[in-house]
Amino acid sequence: MTPRLPGPAPTRPLHVARGATRLASATRLAGVALVVGVLAGCTPPPPSGALPGMPPGVRAPEEYAFGDDVAGRDLRASGPVHDALSEEVDDERLRNLPLVLDVDVDPAAVRDAYADELVGRGWTAMPELPDVDEAWTEGWTSPDGRDAFVLVGLEPRPDETHVPLTVLTTLPDEVDDDA
Repeated sequence: MTPRLPGPAPTRPLHVARGATRLASATRLAGVALVVGVLAGCTPPPPSGALPGMPPGVRAPEEYAFGDDVAGRDLRASGPVHDALSEEVDDERLRNLPLVLDVDVDPAAVRDAYADELVGRGWTAMPELPDVDEAWTEGWTSPDGRDAFVLVGLEPRPDETHVPLTVLTTLPDEVDDDA
């Protein structure tokens, strides 16, 4: 070690100091980006047998949120789909999940959100579902063909602020982690 002579400390030119600072910052940012990328890549997708998340504008009510008129329309729309689906999947496991869809939400965005999640898990679109009056339908089948997830959404009438979105599915509410 060389002893330092008295006097002011030697300085680097300013442009060298700034460059070193920028390089250190860029290196830290690259390291953070690498860690975030690795963690995102390691995050497993939801299990194939889990219910997909609800997109914006869709919610699960505490109780059925509609009167008799809307309930009748909902049943007329979902009934034929339920009957057709029960011939394709285990009827004992098939159930209805009543959801609520806000009418200011684009149904195509809701269908796309569910499709993105389910197709990302390897599910395929159902080619044919019964045509129903005053409603739209969209459905998917699991990779092994044992499970189904079908949306039946009522077309809103002018005075309605929300409508039923019935989900017909064989998926459980929660996944059994021990299975």
